[in-house]
Amino acid sequence: MISCFMLGNEFYLEPRKFQNLDIIIEELNKSRETICSYPSEAIVEIINEYSKILSSDRRFLSYEGVPYLVLWLKKSNINKLLRLDLKKQKYLDDFVQIEENKFMKAQPRGMVCHFMAGNVPTLPIYYLIQALICKNVNLSRVPIGSINSVIELLKPLKNIKINFKGEEYCGSTLLKGISIINFPSNDLKLNAEMSQSADVRVICGGEEAVNTISVLSKKTTCKDIIFGPKYSFAVFEKSAMEGLNIAKLFENFAKDIINFDQKACSSPQVLFIEKSNLPLKKAAQMLSKSIEKVLKRYSKFEISQGASANIINKRGEYLLSPEKDIICGEDLQYTILIDKEITLEEPMQHRTIFLKEVNDIFEVCKLITPRIQTIGIASEDNNKIMSFANKVSLYGVDRLVKIGCMNLYDSPWDGILFMNEVVKWTVLNLQ
Repeated sequence: MISCFMLGNEFYLEPRKFQNLDIIIEELNKSRETICSYPSEAIVEIINEYSKILSSDRRFLSYEGVPYLVLWLKKSNINKLLRLDLKKQKYLDDFVQIEENKFMKAQPRGMVCHFMAGNVPTLPIYYLIQALICKNVNLSRVPIGSINSVIELLKPLKNIKINFKGEEYCGSTLLKGISIINFPSNDLKLNAEMSQSADVRVICGGEEAVNTISVLSKKTTCKDIIFGPKYSFAVFEKSAMEGLNIAKLFENFAKDIINFDQKACSSPQVLFIEKSNLPLKKAAQMLSKSIEKVLKRYSKFEISQGASANIINKRGEYLLSPEKDIICGEDLQYTILIDKEITLEEPMQHRTIFLKEVNDIFEVCKLITPRIQTIGIASEDNNKIMSFANKVSLYGVDRLVKIGCMNLYDSPWDGILFMNEVVKWTVLNLQ
């Protein structure tokens, strides 16, 4: 059974129930031509107004990840992403001359089916907005734990009206291109029906979820965009450790740890510190103070019994080992696990960070695989970092960003220019 929480720009307090996707798909397809008639600049203006509404409401800003989302939705950022992904925004609206008598246009692929993960509640919004800007219609299966956040965040779009070149354009029209649904993730029949309806499949989740969806039958013309399980860590190079801004760097890193409770693929699980005149234990103490400072801005986090037991067991392991050390907060607020073994540890999440010392940051190169998404960088030596980036990205890293920005959604993401993937490039040759 399908629970539909949004369809045809209507939000349902009690979800509508459907046996299959026929009515939902039909309703979404009705809006395709109208959405395609909207100038892309008008769509961006609507999204910009949407950003203003979210940023002015404390209720929305209290949602996990929304302060990041608000910045991402701003017109200046969306225009930057369009230039990066598509080169020229005009491609979305008309055939653009690229050579004499040769023209090209970025047409929407059609029905984008989103199979979403539940680790970051705001994640569906990022993909829905990008697909809408490219004039696609969207069917998004959202985990039940994220439904309320997604629905509440989409509602402000309904009342937005903007004037562009003398014409009125409405956020409610864009919402007709979205349906938010839920059904059991293990329902192979419904997953298969959704897969077969897709012109684009956006698949997010762990290895099992990705493998289950990706092997389902689909159209031969369907495009897959897969965001599978990834791992992220950080490095503090010697120049940063001995620099004047080290306290601020640790505070920014604390934000990277705390945001999304380390559940995002971009969340750091390990920090490698290059040996410097600052002892490892002293660095850990500085990080501890920074985490405690940043945690004051957050309400208390809930931790499951299983996760609590794992953290307690890991604390015991480090307390009992003469080659390891530990600094931790009251209860299970945070845990810093200190050792010198150059390895990527199994994520514990819940503000649990492994702190390790290396003689040279290049020692971590042997750990790189295609599963590494983000490396947070702290350094004052740009030449060294450029060399490091060239080395690690050869073997798998998708993003290298400054500390404090690890969880900022950007393009490309996981090596993918998303908007470029949800359009098809059509050529008109008049020669």
